[in-house]
Amino acid sequence: MKYFLVLFFMSFPCFYLQAQENHDVNLLFNVEYSPNINYSNTVYNLNGSGTYIDGIHKLFSCGLYLENKNDDALKIIYSDNTRIIDLVITSTQFQSHETIEEIKALHTKNKDLLKSGEFAAIFKNIQDSDVVLPTNFVETNAFFEKLFNDSNHGATDNYHSYIDDFIHLFDDKNAVGDQYRFVFEGNQTTKIYKKGIPAIEIKNKEFQKAVLNIFIGNHASNSSLKNKLLSQ
Repeated sequence: MKYFLVLFFMSFPCFYLQAQENHDVNLLFNVEYSPNINYSNTVYNLNGSGTYIDGIHKLFSCGLYLENKNDDALKIIYSDNTRIIDLVITSTQFQSHETIEEIKALHTKNKDLLKSGEFAAIFKNIQDSDVVLPTNFVETNAFFEKLFNDSNHGATDNYHSYIDDFIHLFDDKNAVGDQYRFVFEGNQTTKIYKKGIPAIEIKNKEFQKAVLNIFIGNHASNSSLKNKLLSQ
């Protein structure tokens, strides 16, 4: 039984008042972050931003927002002040296992249509799936499992059920421009918004630290992204 309740708080109207700024994705799949955002009537400034690249894919981009800019990762991780990370999907190849299987099945169907010369149906299927390279996927479940494990020395047993909740946020088909906001309040509360809508709230100190470790910890999964988030 979980000692800290995962709260699915989408039914509370007051949370819908938390406006989430859109960060635009340009033609090169880079994200243009706002220099500051407003959350709970407080202004947070862009501390730095960068992209997570896996092979040839720019999977997602992140922007770190703080009230006062800081380049000290440990001070940010252990701070009692609110910290915000906005994550924007920048590749349609970044999908859950279920979505990948659906797209592969569609690709097989397209090959059959190609044999019969039904090109209009093929183009419609490609447009609907919004994925052109069905063999070059990065699967979200395995990807995040590895990130949590590597960034936290494999010490995830005490909060692994929360990692599952985190990963399930990416179960639906990911599209370029989809946005997630991670709000770290105090030293234990993590609120996550999906496309501007509240998704989950987790009250667990170890989990909060584990998520931050992925991006800016001593063993962060991508040193280039970490450096850019701390670039001020």
